[in-house]
Amino acid sequence: MDIKMIAVDMDGTFLNSEKTYDRPRFEKLLDRMDEKGIRFVCASGNQLPKLEYYFEGLTDRMTFVAENGAYIIHKGEVLYSAVMSTEMVQKGIDALQAYSDTPFLLCGVNGSYLKKGATGKYADIFRQYYLNIEEVNNLHEIEDEILSFTTIFQVTEVPEVLEYLEERIGKHLSVVGSGFGFIDILLPNVHKGLGMKLLQERWNISVDACAAFGDSPNDIEMLKQVTHGYAMANAEPSVKSVAKYEIADHNTTSLLDTIEQLIGL
Repeated sequence: MDIKMIAVDMDGTFLNSEKTYDRPRFEKLLDRMDEKGIRFVCASGNQLPKLEYYFEGLTDRMTFVAENGAYIIHKGEVLYSAVMSTEMVQKGIDALQAYSDTPFLLCGVNGSYLKKGATGKYADIFRQYYLNIEEVNNLHEIEDEILSFTTIFQVTEVPEVLEYLEERIGKHLSVVGSGFGFIDILLPNVHKGLGMKLLQERWNISVDACAAFGDSPNDIEMLKQVTHGYAMANAEPSVKSVAKYEIADHNTTSLLDTIEQLIGL
């Protein structure tokens, strides 16, 4: 097996329940990947600053497919950004505000934006995941390039919210469940699979030479874009149905064990 690129989702996949990973072991694997010319890709719904936080000191040795594919960075260079038009941003704001008063974030190139005064557990959860939140009086007047929206509901409510948003804005924007109650809104056809495809084309790497790991619906397109797709044991059924393999859950050493096998360490 001649692997040239390995991509991992973060929450529920690369990270354990404590939001940590075995860094010493990963660094040894990354050294081996560097030696063999294997590219490591962090593909997540998270914003770039959060992903860089997890890999502090290692960021110049990997590629980030952030914002579910809307923002791709390689060694500090922006390879791709899916910026929403003002009209699309307004449609997203209007749809979310019409559904409920549940807080949501607008995620831009320079920061993420939350309506001033937002409180409660969901607002607190945002602050755990996003390092650059700015509270604003008017979400319609943000001066930034907006890449996506993110919001969060009870897991049991997600199907209802997805159905509502699909009916309201599905002709204009893509709506996807990102796991753990999170819902993201992006431009149409923007997803982690697109990110993988763009990188494969840029570096002339075949799908047969790529592996990817995931657990949530926003990983499905990425898993379809590689020959060696791995679903975690904790993955949702829809994810397991498209993955070629299933490994143990994210609280085990299974992912790093598999990477070790893939790179022949």
